[in-house]
Amino acid sequence: MKLCLVCNFQTAEDQDICPRDGSSMVTVGDDPLLGMVVEGRYKIQSVIGQGSAGTVYKAVQELIGREVAIKVLHDYLVSDDEFIKRFRQEAKASSRLSHPNIITIYDFGLIPEGHRPYIAMDLLIGTPLSDLLSSVERLSLEEAIPVFVQVCSALGEAHRQGVVHRDVKPENIVLVERSGQRLFPIVVDFGIARIVEESDAAKITRTGTVCGSPTYMSPEQCTSSKVDHRSDIYSLGVVIYETLTGEVPFHSDELVRVMAMHLSDPPTPLNQVKPGLVFPEMLEEVVYKSLAKNPDQRYQSMEDFAAALEESVKQKEPASAKTAPKKAKPIEPGPLAQDESLHMQRSQSQEMPAPSRASSRDLASRALEELQTRGSSTGNSPAQEPPNTVSDQINAMRAQMRQEHHDGHAGALKSSDFSRGRKGGSGALQKVLYGVVGLLGIAVLYFTLLSAGVVPKSLPSMSGSTPAPTVKDAQKLVAEGKLKDAIPVFEALKAQGKLNPAEKESLNDLYIKVGKQSVEEGDIPEAIESVKKVPADSKHYKAAQGLAKQWEAKLNGGEEKEEKDKKKGPRRRRRS
Repeated sequence: MKLCLVCNFQTAEDQDICPRDGSSMVTVGDDPLLGMVVEGRYKIQSVIGQGSAGTVYKAVQELIGREVAIKVLHDYLVSDDEFIKRFRQEAKASSRLSHPNIITIYDFGLIPEGHRPYIAMDLLIGTPLSDLLSSVERLSLEEAIPVFVQVCSALGEAHRQGVVHRDVKPENIVLVERSGQRLFPIVVDFGIARIVEESDAAKITRTGTVCGSPTYMSPEQCTSSKVDHRSDIYSLGVVIYETLTGEVPFHSDELVRVMAMHLSDPPTPLNQVKPGLVFPEMLEEVVYKSLAKNPDQRYQSMEDFAAALEESVKQKEPASAKTAPKKAKPIEPGPLAQDESLHMQRSQSQEMPAPSRASSRDLASRALEELQTRGSSTGNSPAQEPPNTVSDQINAMRAQMRQEHHDGHAGALKSSDFSRGRKGGSGALQKVLYGVVGLLGIAVLYFTLLSAGVVPKSLPSMSGSTPAPTVKDAQKLVAEGKLKDAIPVFEALKAQGKLNPAEKESLNDLYIKVGKQSVEEGDIPEAIESVKKVPADSKHYKAAQGLAKQWEAKLNGGEEKEEKDKKKGPRRRRRS
């Protein structure tokens, strides 16, 4: 058995490099502990799971018949005195904690065979938050906030006892059913916790030793600097961010790059991570503050953090188009970011989208903007009252497009016979009519874009212009389930250069969702057209291409079947 010490990936194959993160893998031999009675008290029955530090077993305390979980240090780490000290420290630190949201420690000691340290603890029947997020992607505010308020309470109690967890992550928050609560959190694995004492001589963690999971590590952990309880506040902020949005604030295939991002990069605000996800403005600010690079700029206690979380969701209206959220103050690199040893060399070039064919909407929008710049005007007639909402604008746009297109097309057919394919003198008339229909189409597109607010209602010098829709407007449409209505607004903002990279990825994700929606509605061609809009430089590109191929095969298969049925003709009845 091989085990990755970084991501805990396990495999029975003989390989030395982890396929997930490229880290070295170590050999975990056959398990001699199964069936053993530890110190005459705990009979080990089965393996529950493995981590980078040890293996967790299910056991029975024979004297009273109580089922427990026993964590045993991996045998290949026994020779490392530093790690053994950390393991003993976990037992001592955890056993002195008493809180309903902290796992209960019953016993700890050494297994005589091999002198491997073990801890006997409460056997939890539940689901780690990491597993839950893998299945549902994210939790609602109503589900998440009560969970994290209790986690704050648990960590706050640990901090009052001088214990810093140092490895707060979804894997270490187990959700069980208890006290009438479906998602009752239990904080586990204080495996690298450190008792905070005044004496520097009592510190166990060596200078230069990095402890924790890089995705959830605080900036001070990334540089092995002095760590206190505020490091847990940062790590919990990362977990909350991921739980609410389905995305971690900092992601890279290179672990060192992730650590560098913790030191210097600001996180994308919650309301800009995905279209359709709209959070209260105060909650966005609370999470942003918890992720401050400088510990002095974060919440200074778990009690303050919990109070802010509870207060933030009392805000009745989320940040919307009517009340745009205040721009969060940029997070400046803290003093730890001055350590250049972890900084990766940044690329000179900025992110540029892959070249793609411009859509007709983009071309029309650009052409209309240029016409307005040259001084074209809409006249002095009084403007009609614009629709109240972006949704009303979109509906009005569609209705106007259908009506004007129908009227223009019908009029063209009545005034000529070009649709019947006449030859001779009708050729010139056909060209004229094609030109008229083309101009009519441009006019229809202009007025539809005008009614949607994509182009201004008047020149900049004119007063009373209707403000163009914003990203918040598009996100509101998505939240209302009007995905197809939101795409034109997003695309117009993208053409104007008003989307940041995260919002561009949100648009790409929207293309895929609309594609799936179109398939459910039976419109496979529209679905294929939608997913093919995802550019090659997007993280959604592979998924989009896979769906396009799948739907094209389905479409071609259906067409072939229909063609075969036509060739076969109607079946003849057999004579009886």
